[in-house]
Amino acid sequence: MSARRNLSDYTSLKIGGPVFRWLEPETPDDILQAISIAEKAKKGLAVIGKGTNILAQDKGFDGVLVKLGKSFDYIEKDEEGVVRVGAATPISRLVKKCAEWGIGGCEFLAGIPGSFGGALFMNAGVRDACDAEKSREIKDIVLDVDVWDLRDRKRRTLNRADIDFSYRSSGLDGKCIISARIRLQKAQESAIIKGIDSYMEKRKWMQKLKSPSAGSVFKNPDSADSAGMLIEKCGLKGRRIGGAEISALHANFIANTGSASSKDVLDLIELAKKTVKQKFNIDLELELKLL
Repeated sequence: MSARRNLSDYTSLKIGGPVFRWLEPETPDDILQAISIAEKAKKGLAVIGKGTNILAQDKGFDGVLVKLGKSFDYIEKDEEGVVRVGAATPISRLVKKCAEWGIGGCEFLAGIPGSFGGALFMNAGVRDACDAEKSREIKDIVLDVDVWDLRDRKRRTLNRADIDFSYRSSGLDGKCIISARIRLQKAQESAIIKGIDSYMEKRKWMQKLKSPSAGSVFKNPDSADSAGMLIEKCGLKGRRIGGAEISALHANFIANTGSASSKDVLDLIELAKKTVKQKFNIDLELELKLL
């Protein structure tokens, strides 16, 4: 627990001011304590993972912020083909461990930064490595999810059918993900590694990013062009406001060139939305979460 921590130290965009109260629970019951602290202080409560898809404000977060501790970082075999994953587990470790076990089906998560809980909350996914017409999303492998409801203080196991998954959303707002079970299948390690390599190759361009970013800013609209392509066609690649820049490598990424404020990023977001609307009559929707 810490009275003051800056979100700039805990978000991939390296932006954000102080937090009123920072908590790192090590047991599910500790999450109840966090709820009580927030209620007693009459403050809001939020949960973050590794901060990879977040724009935190310069003024900070005047509430209780929960970041699950190391005890929530685990991967366990359950029944055959089923793996339980703690919410704080890095996606990279999950993919690697399943490959070592000869269990396939989560290769599409390779290269996605952040924690399993964060990826689940966002229903992370990508286009299939072999068929660009198909998408692979985390909802496709989820069996059930163990959560604390932050509103009524009840712990529940939600079956896949009980969760309102949609594009880049799980409908799990107001809940703290503790763990989830995913359904995979036995496979040859060599085949799994080949699949991992295919998805990593698609993300190879990301290795060229030199400045901090927070991943995709906008959801892809229902159009022939992706959000990044629409923004690029508007001539906004490389556009800067203050210390923030629409990446010259991918127009759906905004980079912190070293001194960006949250206002700089928000101004670029508004510029992209306004310009795309004017040119294509398409409303871009944020994928980035504001804190």
